[in-house]
Amino acid sequence: MTDKLPWLGLRSIPGVGIVLGQRLLQRFGSPGAVFKASFQDLVGVKGITPAMAQAIVGFRDWDKLEERLAQLTAQGAEMVTQDDPRFPAGLKLIPYPPPLLYIKGTLVPADNLAVAMVGTRGASYYGLKAARRLAGALAARGVTVVSGLARGIDTAAHQGALEMSGRTLAVLGCGLDVVYPPENLKLYQEIREHGALVSEFPLGTPPEARNFPIRNRIISGLALGVVVIEAGVKSGTTITVRYALDQGREVFAVPGPIDSPTSTGPHRLIQEGAKLVQDVEDILHELPALRRAPGPLFAPAATPGRVAEAPGFSRPAPEDPLLPLLGSEPLQLEELVQAARLPVQDVLARLTLLELQGLVKELPGKCYVLGGN
Repeated sequence: MTDKLPWLGLRSIPGVGIVLGQRLLQRFGSPGAVFKASFQDLVGVKGITPAMAQAIVGFRDWDKLEERLAQLTAQGAEMVTQDDPRFPAGLKLIPYPPPLLYIKGTLVPADNLAVAMVGTRGASYYGLKAARRLAGALAARGVTVVSGLARGIDTAAHQGALEMSGRTLAVLGCGLDVVYPPENLKLYQEIREHGALVSEFPLGTPPEARNFPIRNRIISGLALGVVVIEAGVKSGTTITVRYALDQGREVFAVPGPIDSPTSTGPHRLIQEGAKLVQDVEDILHELPALRRAPGPLFAPAATPGRVAEAPGFSRPAPEDPLLPLLGSEPLQLEELVQAARLPVQDVLARLTLLELQGLVKELPGKCYVLGGN
């Protein structure tokens, strides 16, 4: 029997969840010791019923657990337990930490310097751009970006980190063998190669709604701080924020347009004391561990042909009369022509040149925004 099996066995006992499992570990020191304990010692632990104690004493399904570990290996995954040196250090210190994690990819010591980025699934163009740019700026400084692989802000955060050849961790609300949402299959594969997919749910677990609030405590627990970009006042993001505060993590919020419903969450957080974020320096300034970190932190990004600046929300110098008219929200060609008071062919010629310079980006439907996003 491997050292991992008692950890898996403890999770298999009916009624013994995170809370009771932690009490048993505190009382006996290790899962192996729990299975060697007597019936009387087990029922002496608060919350452990005689039925639970009997299930532990009489547990014999070790072969089935061996099969589950073999299935993990066949999936290219593994199980990392709290006594494994790769288990994230900060995660051990949160209230009711997961006793084990299922991993696809790699966990490295540098992942202890991480920032989580969360927000709405129905993100606007502005929110997606902000997430990509901030995540990219963090990754360029050697900070691991943590999110949940959901549509919207989560997806943009992972993409931003990968675009800067950084590390990113995706915490799933399902088993590692379930890709959710399915359109993120390519992103799922890229994260596996440049970070890790993380779940506390066994293989085959579907993405049920009840799983996501549970996984949110891991998103915040893996990070030194949580950045909120676009969210409603009552949303899954607020659950992550609540976990972050309980865990002693810093909370940040990116402001948005005052007429956008998805700005209400970040704005409320700012009113309640969250740090307002305009660029990556606002995050790094509040997290001393990141400021002291060795390695690529604050170093130029080694991406060929790319300027290694902190991608904040700055506007290019208005060398062309079109640039001051463009921003983060898409502007249709007709609107741009009217605002510039120039002939349409002149505007199109200027836009083509600006696109070649990387200053403007065309979106579907002949809409334009500032480039370099």
